Amino acid sequence: MARKRRPNRQAQSPQQLIWPVILLLLIGFFLWQNNQDPKNKQTQPTQQSKFATVTAASDQDLLNLQWDGTLDGDIVHVNQNKATFTSAELGETFPSQGSKLHPIDGLNLSPLDPLGRSQQANFVASSAAINKVTPRPDKIGYDVRPSGWFINDHFDGTKWVGGYHNNPNVTLGHAKQALWNKSHLVGYQFFGMPTMVTENMITGTRVQNAYPGQLVPEDDIRHAIDAHPNLTIRGQVTPLYIGDERLARGVHYMAKSVQDNGKTLDLNYWIFNVEPGVTIDYQTGKATVQKNTK
Repeated sequence: MARKRRPNRQAQSPQQLIWPVILLLLIGFFLWQNNQDPKNKQTQPTQQSKFATVTAASDQDLLNLQWDGTLDGDIVHVNQNKATFTSAELGETFPSQGSKLHPIDGLNLSPLDPLGRSQQANFVASSAAINKVTPRPDKIGYDVRPSGWFINDHFDGTKWVGGYHNNPNVTLGHAKQALWNKSHLVGYQFFGMPTMVTENMITGTRVQNAYPGQLVPEDDIRHAIDAHPNLTIRGQVTPLYIGDERLARGVHYMAKSVQDNGKTLDLNYWIFNVEPGVTIDYQTGKATVQKNTK
């Protein structure tokens, strides 16, 4: 016997079709609105947020700070991370005088102090200056010798002489690197060869110099200029010492965009001259590396 055909299902009316669509739209809108509530967002921590913030009214306040022993603790934000330039200081341009301390427009280096230690460096970074920078040499010259680079040497009133250099390897990340760097106060990327002088160097740890040290503000400045080529950035880097110690305890780094009064860039960092797993004698420059960091 032939099978009976099943009756065709009745076609759904437009009213029956639209209600599921409306329900889906309402659910979607609810989920979207819930996601807009800041309390429900899970934002990723930024590079800025991981650093501690302190209030400091003087250089001594910065020298009194205690490093927390961590890699990220190498940098501290000072005074809500806002530079404290006066209007006059922000407007300085530092025209070249053709000398070692004022070799190029925008760069102003201080002479070594009577103990042979590098002092404050001021600068105005710009796209024009950066575009003139030539490739960096593989090595910094032997005659570029900041205080503490050699042990048991002495300052003859002009330069450091005598002594010996000891630069142990330390582990940083997954690589072994030399502990000590000739650390630029004003980065090479901003003015090139005129920065390669003793007055623009300190004896800095690898962490202080590069990771996460001075490369952080230097990259901040470079990114701001790359994004806004017509801006100039006023910067100031001040190494700070305790008593007659040869090694700086750290550097105070401030920078601020000039034309928009800090809207694009405004930073105020204290960068410790430290290295995890290493005990430093700031008086002599000697370092003791723990066995598990070699």
